[in-house]
Amino acid sequence: MSTLTVPPPQRIFDVVMDDGAVIRVRRHGNPAGLRLILSHGNGLAINGYFPYWGLLLADYDVVVFDFRNSGENPVHDGAHSYDRFLKDLTIIYDAIDSELGEKRQLGIFHSMSSRTNLKYAVDGNRRLDGMIVFDPPMVPAKGHRLYEKMLSEEGVLWRWAEKRSDGFADPAEQVAQFKKSRMLSKWVEGAYELMAQSILRHDAQTDTWNLVCSGAREAAIYRQNAELNFWPQADEFPMPFLMIGSDPDCDIPSAPGYACRALRDDCDWPYECMPGTGHFMQIQEPEKCAAITRRFAGEIGLI
Repeated sequence: MSTLTVPPPQRIFDVVMDDGAVIRVRRHGNPAGLRLILSHGNGLAINGYFPYWGLLLADYDVVVFDFRNSGENPVHDGAHSYDRFLKDLTIIYDAIDSELGEKRQLGIFHSMSSRTNLKYAVDGNRRLDGMIVFDPPMVPAKGHRLYEKMLSEEGVLWRWAEKRSDGFADPAEQVAQFKKSRMLSKWVEGAYELMAQSILRHDAQTDTWNLVCSGAREAAIYRQNAELNFWPQADEFPMPFLMIGSDPDCDIPSAPGYACRALRDDCDWPYECMPGTGHFMQIQEPEKCAAITRRFAGEIGLI
C-alpha cells in the first residue's frame, strides 16, 4: 500500500476570527506561481485532498485552509454555521493578502466550501480573480423539480452525521468505515488513510482519536444547507468561474451532480461533468481535476 504524506508547509500563520476562533493557513508550492486558495467539504479537511492539490505544487503558489472546527484548527465553542463561515472568509482573505502579499488568485473549493464561496461572491465580494467549484451542494427553492431530491439527500446526511461516532480507538477504524461507504468508493490508493489522519486528532488523556469536526457540527451544516435555497444566475457572479459536477449517470451518483446539471440548464452556469465520478472527484480522478485546473487558469488569463 502506498502512503500519502502532505509535505511540511513553507509558511504557516494563524488567523483569529472576530469571535476568537482560529483558522490555520498554510502555504505550499511555488511562491512565484499563480496563487491557488483551496478548502474542503463538510466534516473533512483540506489535507485529505492532497492527491489532487499535490499535483499543482511545482507550478502554483498553493494556499490551503480548513473551515473553523475542522482539520488543523482548534475547536471553538462559537457559532458553526454558513453565516459564520461567510464572516470568516473576509478575515481569512484579508490575512492572506497581508501575510503573503496581494496577487492574482484562483479559488478552488469542494462542496461546503464551494457553496460558501459562491454565496460570498454573489453578495458582492470579489476577493478572487476566478473560481473553480467542485460539486457544490446547491438546493433550489421549494417547488423546483429537484427540491425534494436535494432535501432528501441532505436529510439522509444530517441524520447519518447526528448518529456517527465522534471517537475511535485508532484511525484504522475510520479508514474501515470509509472503505465500506459506496459514496466514498474509487478513491486513489492511500487516500482513505490520509483523510482519516486529517480529520482526527489524538487525545492523549483518553488515548482515543476524535473527530475535529464533531458529528453534531457536521449535521448542523447539512441541515442548514437544506434551507438556504441558493440558486443564482451565472451573471450574478463578479468573476469568471467554472463548476465541475459529479456524474449523475454513474454507478455512485451524488445529488449535487443532478443540481450542477440543473444549474447549467436553469441558470446558464459554466459546467463540466467529470464522467464516472461521484461527489469526491478530486480524490477519485486527481490528475483529470488538476488538468482542468491548469486549463481553466489559462482560459481566463491568469497564467
